[in-house]
Amino acid sequence: MIENWEEFHSEIEKLSLPDLEVMIKELYKEFQRSRAYKDDRLNACLRQRKYLINKNFKFTPEVVRHIERVNRILTESTAKVLQRTRLLYRQMVQIKAQGDDFLDDFEVEGTVAIHFCGEESVLMLDEDENGGQSDYVAMADVLDYTQLAFEYLRSFSLSDRDNVDSNATDEERETDNMLELNWNIELLDAPELSAIEYFCYASHILFVDSNYSISDAIRINDVWNEVKVTHQNWGEKLSND
Repeated sequence: MIENWEEFHSEIEKLSLPDLEVMIKELYKEFQRSRAYKDDRLNACLRQRKYLINKNFKFTPEVVRHIERVNRILTESTAKVLQRTRLLYRQMVQIKAQGDDFLDDFEVEGTVAIHFCGEESVLMLDEDENGGQSDYVAMADVLDYTQLAFEYLRSFSLSDRDNVDSNATDEERETDNMLELNWNIELLDAPELSAIEYFCYASHILFVDSNYSISDAIRINDVWNEVKVTHQNWGEKLSND
């Protein structure tokens, strides 16, 4: 437990990128052993690392191509996950309407996330904008394990309760308003990125809101799309009569 956060932040702001990553690795091991929900010290160090990497970042043509690649993958992933979530939701509505004797309720949840599965999850690029100072593989592991606030870059949830508790139509419930907006704001508003016509919301979460630096994001090689259907039965209840 840090008693003086101002002093802690002051200390980590003095560290070079390699020294900061050494500290991150040590805190990460401690965090894993503790099985705690989160570690504010570790998150502070990851935010400082992102700041160090991003503050003087140069958008070279290769970097821009990789940002475009990641944005394309996330845009396509969002569309695929939403389409499958809608399809399974409609199927579940039909199954329940047919009088399924198990199905009291159901939920269909679709998610888009970054996964770390080892070295193959991190691209090794010809250019290293940090001159070999960052251990991208180790940091990818830390980032994947600690991104509790942004475990999913996108998530969709449709359930039978939507029919009961809302006057909205199926079309309104299944619409993703985020897709209608271009999230080329803040970091993604850089002049060098102006040729990329559309940034999806998942890209905004990844590049702007999460602890992934630009260097980490452009090296991502594993995007995990998943849609789950939960069949819910409330079980037998005794009568109060």
